[in-house]
Parts: sequence; structure tokens; C-alpha cells
Amino acid sequence: MGARLVLACRDLAKGGAVAAELRGIGSPDVVVEALDAASAASIAALARACAANLPRIDVLVNNAGVANGERHVTPDGFELTFATNVLGYHRLSLALLEQLRVGAPARIVNVASTFAGDLDLDDLQFERRPYDELQAYAQSKACNRLLTWALARRVAGTGVTANAMAPGFVPATGLSRGLSPDVQRAYAGRTGRSLREGADTATWLASSRDVDGVNGRFFFDRRERPCELRNQETEERLWRMVTPDDPTRGASR
Repeated sequence: MGARLVLACRDLAKGGAVAAELRGIGSPDVVVEALDAASAASIAALARACAANLPRIDVLVNNAGVANGERHVTPDGFELTFATNVLGYHRLSLALLEQLRVGAPARIVNVASTFAGDLDLDDLQFERRPYDELQAYAQSKACNRLLTWALARRVAGTGVTANAMAPGFVPATGLSRGLSPDVQRAYAGRTGRSLREGADTATWLASSRDVDGVNGRFFFDRRERPCELRNQETEERLWRMVTPDDPTRGASR
């Protein structure tokens, strides 16, 4: 489609290999930038690079994810799953929001999951309850959805849209490699989706005219699905908890 692609990657060598592959199949304008989604400083640095090098942003696809068998804390002081899967999406979306508004109509696509739940707003960091790797991941994916709905309300009428989607279980992503051996064994051999199948709905949401103006929805296999987690009071409470300096203040509906 002639887009300039910016791959924001924690591993620049892997990002460079993907960029080379993309150039080889007809996407000549591919740039690789560094991003550790668990680091506020890294997100800010990427936002500065985008502001300096991109006149506008048409689409932001948030697709960083980890699953950890043990509780780890980032240098910023957050539990790693929550920092990467939740704060990474949220902070980057807000950091790039002005450029998305310049590029309007523009789209934010958050890769979430059908495996979502176990939300405890009083213990998001697993500081009081025992850490459980699957609960931590499910909670992070619930937060992805809730923050998408809260953001969608704030961008309504600006030409920017925010939607979430689920890719299904895609073993080839290697997401499960950080889980405990017992959980890895439970998932071993499980039939899943190909990379192409997993990426299809996110790509469609990023590019199709079918979803022009569609905002605040949840999709799976290119079909809108109801989100059982919708609750505006909960969404807004979570938003306030993770957004101490809210650049959208006053925009909520």
C-alpha cells in the first residue's frame, strides 16, 4: 500500500532482519527504531525520534507482549508483565497521540486477547496476592481492552480511532517461552494459528476501508465481538491509575 513502516523493536538485530525481509517482498521504506516497551525512558526516546523523523502517523499497532513464569520488577519499579503489556501500549499511544491527530484520519490498533480476566485493581502488581503467571497475563490483556475503550472515548470526534483485537493462539510467536516448565508442557503440541492468520485482523484494522471511523470495538477474525469486560467506571478508574499526567484531560465522555 506504499506505507512507510517503522518497526519499534527491543532486539534491533531481529528487527533489522525483519526489515530486510520486508524490503525483499516489496516494502522498500522500512525503518527500525529501538523500543523497550517496559521502559518509560525508551518510550519517550521513540516518541522523540518519531516527532523528528515522521511528518505524521497514520496507524499505530501496539503488539508487544510477554508472559513470565516468575514475578520480575523493571528498573522503573513495575511488575514486568504489566509494564510491558499494559503500560507499554498506553504510554506509547499517548506519546504519539498528537502525531496521530495530525495524521487524522488515523488509527490505533491494540493487540489484546480472548484470554483476559483476573483483574484486581487493588493489586495490579501482584504485591499482595501470590504471583500467578497466567493470571498476570490474563489481567494484562483485560487492561488492554479497558484502556482501549477509555481511549476511544477520549479520541472520539478527533479523526483518531482506537480498537482492540485478538489474534488467537499463535505458537510461532514464542510468547510462552518465558512461562514455567509446567505451563509450557501444558501448551506443548497445542494446535494454534499461523503467523499470517494471527496477523490478519490487526492488518485489516490498520488498513481496510471497511473500518473507516469505527471506534472502541473488539474484533476477532475480522468480526466484532462483544467485550464482557466493558464497564465505564472500571475503565475510568484504571485510566486514572496509569495516567498521572493525562494529556487528554477533559476529553472523556
